[in-house]
Amino acid sequence: MKTFLLALLSLSGIVCSAQDSLEVTKLGNLPYNEIINDVWGYATPTKEYALVGVNTGFSIVDVTNPKVPVEKHFIPGNNTVWRDIKTWSHYAYVVHDGVGGSRNSDGILIVDLNTIDSTNISYTQFFPMVNIGGNSFTYRNAHNLFVDENGVLYLFGSNLGVGGAAMFDLTLDPNNPTFLGAYDGAYYHDGVARGDTMYGAAINIGKFEVVDVSNKMAPVVWASKATPNNFCHNIWFSDDNKTVFTTDEKKGAYITAYDVSDLSSVQELDRIRTTIYDPNEVIPHNTHVKDDFLVTSYYTSGLQIVDASQPDILIETAYYDTSPVQGDGFDGAWGAYPYLPSGNILVSDRQEGLFILKSTYPRACFFTAFVKDSVTQNPIPTADVTVVRASIGGQTDLFGNFKGGRRDTGDFLVVVEKPGYHTDTMHVKLRRGIVRHRSIALLPIGFSIDENGNTSRHINIYPNPTNGVFNLELKGIEDPKARVEIWDLAGRQHFNQAFDVANGEMRLSPALNQGVYIVRVTNGELTYATQRLVITPQIKFRIFRL
Repeated sequence: MKTFLLALLSLSGIVCSAQDSLEVTKLGNLPYNEIINDVWGYATPTKEYALVGVNTGFSIVDVTNPKVPVEKHFIPGNNTVWRDIKTWSHYAYVVHDGVGGSRNSDGILIVDLNTIDSTNISYTQFFPMVNIGGNSFTYRNAHNLFVDENGVLYLFGSNLGVGGAAMFDLTLDPNNPTFLGAYDGAYYHDGVARGDTMYGAAINIGKFEVVDVSNKMAPVVWASKATPNNFCHNIWFSDDNKTVFTTDEKKGAYITAYDVSDLSSVQELDRIRTTIYDPNEVIPHNTHVKDDFLVTSYYTSGLQIVDASQPDILIETAYYDTSPVQGDGFDGAWGAYPYLPSGNILVSDRQEGLFILKSTYPRACFFTAFVKDSVTQNPIPTADVTVVRASIGGQTDLFGNFKGGRRDTGDFLVVVEKPGYHTDTMHVKLRRGIVRHRSIALLPIGFSIDENGNTSRHINIYPNPTNGVFNLELKGIEDPKARVEIWDLAGRQHFNQAFDVANGEMRLSPALNQGVYIVRVTNGELTYATQRLVITPQIKFRIFRL
């Protein structure tokens, strides 16, 4: 329990500065005397800045030297828990939520970042008046915002209409945006847009929507998809526009990947949770895509980095916990900004302040397999695939496909099993950034003739299960260099010996503990045949050649 540990260290006079981390380094930290919320970034050719939402205003921090962050400006505002920021050109646009009536609103705060080096930074407050569906609205608050590559500002979760997406052009006058239109079909908590496509996080109806905004006065919903925990809080897209990723802001919720290349059939690809502490407890907040990595803020578990280069195999490869708090509350990391030119990552922790972090963005190791019937060549569904001691396992899908991955490299034994078939095993070398694929043909039990009319290579163990001596019958294996190996399911080898097998039969009584084992007949990396062996009480080892 990290909170209890910190208390013990404090009582003993030890200052605890270490954080739970993997492949992420802390470069600097700027504490605040009050609660902070969202974070964004801004860079000039020579300097980098953090733009931080504070409950009582907006903070601009010079992070060019990440070890010594310096607050350059603070613009006070009405108190709010939510203050989100985005940039366009040399302007920052800041919104807030939950501020009550119009007199408590700061409007849309528009800050001229060209004046950062001035004593007094230049900013304006914008209160647009718009007409949506024949009704007039004066802007008061919004939950979030986004600016696309064309300079269109999207306000999400505002008091304009039902709080869908109100769109404004920033290119003509960045200090006085021009209203373009609105999508008013559902409340959006967050969203993104690229080209003529907008993705909205419709949190109250538990799904995301894909909207055609080519005509911003008359947007059209193209597609929608429910999210796993029915509380779609945040959405982001891949650089190739083929995949979107969502977070559900609930305890134990997932980051989920979806294939949106065909909007007539949006498909879930994979889902993942953090491994820092109990994933059933912590709450994900916001995810962003940096190249093909997911950079996500979790409230009480800090920063998580996921290799999403294979979006159907999401693998956590790095993390950094910014918070001493545990559990399912809304303390800790609010936002994570990964787009500074230096590669540094900005994380806003509500209580602990601004963190400047650095990661190597390590790649994951991937393993995929296609399992088929060696006689019919048909795919085999629900075959059990286990990469022993690699925390990779599961069953093949309806089409015989299996996929998995892990963070660390290694050499592993793969066991493939299916009732009615002989077990197969193989070795696989998993390396970062590489997808290892194997096509595996399982031999049906009792089948002895191959497709060429020859005797199939297989082994038959009897009796099995056994509590004593068992017979190993070898079929179609004439290689004098063949070896018989016995492995346990933890990947440990218990027996390895060469035999002149020559279509013969052996009687084995190895000294094995009670359990399940895999018997293999191999020649180097070539596996001739495999079979499962079940051993009961331990007995002495002896070999008889028939």
